[in-house]
Amino acid sequence: MWGTATIGTWEWFIDECAHLIWPSFHMWILLSYCERYHPIEFQFSRLKEEALSWLLIIFLSVFAWEGIELLYDTSGFFNSIAQVGNGDTMADIFLSGIVAPFLVISYRRWKDGLNLFFTPPNKKHAIERKLSYIGILAAQVAEDTSKGEPDIMHSLRDMIRETWHGDPRVSSVLKMLHAVARGSRRERRRRRAYMRSLRLQKTD
Repeated sequence: MWGTATIGTWEWFIDECAHLIWPSFHMWILLSYCERYHPIEFQFSRLKEEALSWLLIIFLSVFAWEGIELLYDTSGFFNSIAQVGNGDTMADIFLSGIVAPFLVISYRRWKDGLNLFFTPPNKKHAIERKLSYIGILAAQVAEDTSKGEPDIMHSLRDMIRETWHGDPRVSSVLKMLHAVARGSRRERRRRRAYMRSLRLQKTD
């Protein structure tokens, strides 16, 4: 549509929709890649990953696209023009660099149950998500110790003490996590009885 559209016509509106959809597609791909292949980093530093993806979209969909249009207009090889005017260029930059990334990030945050930008975070949800990350990391530590180097499991208690030594705030949280993982007396009796039954089955 380069050279045929004027501001306010249906061709111009279609061109602006393309400037909105194309960066949105790129932004969705970038965030989906980070969330799938780097889930821990994405969850712990989600705002940073979103900001970096936003900057990359600005570079690709704003500077690159508008730069190509500028080269198209100034090359002298074409009779038509790609940039209709200053208003068209500013609209392209606004839709590609601001509106599209903001809509994609806002939708994904809403889908994940998170607060949008410029709103106070929900502390309860934030703590729940951080505790879920602790569970994921603990499962990874358990898998690593059981797979390659079982001797690490024996010194895991000392490693934990050295890692969080001298921080009473961390110690209080670890005590609560230990209490929950340990369970009540009834649960512990049930686990001991179950382990005894397994040992008896092996001897039989």
